[in-house]
Amino acid sequence: MRRHILVFTLIATLVLTACGASTASPNSTGQATTGSGSGAKPKRILATFTVIADMAENVAGDAAIVESITKPGTEIHDYEPTPSDIVRAQQADLVHNNGLGLERWFEK
Repeated sequence: MRRHILVFTLIATLVLTACGASTASPNSTGQATTGSGSGAKPKRILATFTVIADMAENVAGDAAIVESITKPGTEIHDYEPTPSDIVRAQQADLVHNNGLGLERWFEK
């Protein structure tokens, strides 16, 4: 049950990030510009594998930098994260996984 709540929360966070309000304000030339704020730093999303990364990238658009822990074609069931993977996960604003026992290593 706890895992389902975590997955739902992660998906909701991605959706809300993608639907964030853009503000239109005139720039110095009087033309309207859009954005989520001047100098806003994009969020860093780390996905456990490439399919999840692709979905997150499509939802987040330019609002986030999305990376995948695994490379294309990697067998994710038996994947063991490297120390650099763990550091990347700690530095990410959001870590997104599939759940349902697909990435057994993620829960360790």
